[in-house]
Amino acid sequence: MVQNSEFDQEQSNLQAELPQPNERGEYQRTSHRYWQVVDSDPNGLNCRMGAHSIEEIENPGSKVDLNIGSWPIVGTLKQGEKFEIYLGPSGLGVLYDDRHQPWFFVEKSEGIAGVRNCFVRARDSFVQPVQPK
Repeated sequence: MVQNSEFDQEQSNLQAELPQPNERGEYQRTSHRYWQVVDSDPNGLNCRMGAHSIEEIENPGSKVDLNIGSWPIVGTLKQGEKFEIYLGPSGLGVLYDDRHQPWFFVEKSEGIAGVRNCFVRARDSFVQPVQPK
């Protein structure tokens, strides 16, 4: 088997283009829209949303409490489910909560329930980037 085939090189290039987590397993600001759930929890990955709209949340002048981890669970995404994140006005799709933990805002998902308009943790134990279809 040839290690440096064109296919292997192409796959390697595609992997290199995907966002990589930091040493804590957290994804930083990224313009990459396409993600997949890798969380093995049989109940799924919690998607949370508070009482405010995304416009209110991303407004630097707003007084929204960004304790996202305590916001209500409004849906779950199953392992293997793909979703797209909202990149926001900056085009860098990550919102940091009051504990400086990164979250992705799920704009739409492919699941039966169609979970969208809520936040999931931007961590490699929960999600991974994928190439667009």
